[in-house]
Amino acid sequence: MIGKPANDTPPTRLGLYVPFGLLAVAILVHALYWVLMSGQIHQSAQTWIEDKIEAGYAINYSAMTVRGYPFRFTLHLSDNEVAAPANAGGWRIAVDHATASAQFYNLNHWIVSLNERVVLDTAVEGEPAQYELLSEQARFSLITRNGVTRQIGAEITALQVLALSGPQPLASAIERVAMTGRISETGEFLSGIIVEGLHFDDSRLDNPLQAAFGDTVQLYQLDSVLTEFDTLSLAGDPLAWTRADGRLIIRQTRLDWGPAALTGAGEVALDRQIRPAGRLSVVVSDPESLISAMEDARLVYDEQGAALRLAAMMAPRRDDGIALPFLLQDGGLFLGPARIGDLGALD
Repeated sequence: MIGKPANDTPPTRLGLYVPFGLLAVAILVHALYWVLMSGQIHQSAQTWIEDKIEAGYAINYSAMTVRGYPFRFTLHLSDNEVAAPANAGGWRIAVDHATASAQFYNLNHWIVSLNERVVLDTAVEGEPAQYELLSEQARFSLITRNGVTRQIGAEITALQVLALSGPQPLASAIERVAMTGRISETGEFLSGIIVEGLHFDDSRLDNPLQAAFGDTVQLYQLDSVLTEFDTLSLAGDPLAWTRADGRLIIRQTRLDWGPAALTGAGEVALDRQIRPAGRLSVVVSDPESLISAMEDARLVYDEQGAALRLAAMMAPRRDDGIALPFLLQDGGLFLGPARIGDLGALD
C-alpha cells in the first residue's frame, strides 16, 4: 500500500468562494457607477432645460427622476409643458409623461418615448388652433458623437389627429410613419421617410381629388441626400446653400394613392431667385388607369386626357411602367418641351 506524501495539505474551499467574491465586487462597482452616472444625467438634463429657458423657451414639469437600474438609465418627466418663442414657431405642447432611455454601456444613444396623448397648440393661417395627438407608440432615437447629434430617427404608429379648436387637420390619421436621418462624414444629410395609411380629412380634401384618388394614401416613401448640409444649417440662408452648390438628390421616391402608382428619382437645387431647378424622372406604373380616374373626377378634360395618353404612348417604356422626364427651370415645370406649370420662389 502506498501512503500519502507527508507534505499533502487538505483541500481548501477558497477556490469556491473567489468567483462569488468577484461577482459581489462587480455588482458593487456597477451600483456605484449607476448612482454616480444617474446623478450626472439628472444634472445634465436640468442644465439643458435651463439653457433652453434662457433661449426663450418656457418649460415646466412636476417631477424628474432617473430609474432603470441595473441595465439602463431612464429619465422620467411628468406633467410636461413646452412652449417655443415666437421666432421658433410659437407652438406649445403638453404631455403627461415623457421618458429618455439609454443602455448603461452606451450613453451616446437615447430613445425618447412620449405618452399616448399629446396636446399641441399652434397657429393656422394666423388663428390659434389646438390639436390632440393620439398614438399607440411614439418613439424617437438620438445618436450623438462628442456632444453633437449625428443621427436621428422616429417611429409613430396608429396616429390620430383631432381638432380641439381651429380648422380640421389635412391628415386625420396615419397608420405608421418612420423617419431616419444622419450626417455623413462628408457633411451630407441622408434621410428617409415612410408613411403608411395616411388618411385625409373629408372636409379638407377637394372633392374631385378625393373622387379620383380616394381619401387614403397607401404608401409614400422618400430616400434623399441633402448636400452641403453644414452650410444650410449654420447659415440658414438658401442663397448661401445654393452658392455652395447645395443640391437635394432624390435617390428614390414612391407614391401609392388609389390609381396613382408612381416612383421617381432626380436632383433639385435652387436658382438665384430661390426657385426650384433640376430634373425628375417619374415612372407611372399604369398610366391608363391614372388618366381615366382623373377624367372621371373632372380633374382633366377629355381633350387633356387625350393629350396625356399621347404623351404616355411616346414616353420611354420600362419594365415597371413609362418614364416621364420633368424639368424644373426658370420658374416653370416642363414635361419634355411643354411647360405644364409654374413654380414660385421659396418663402
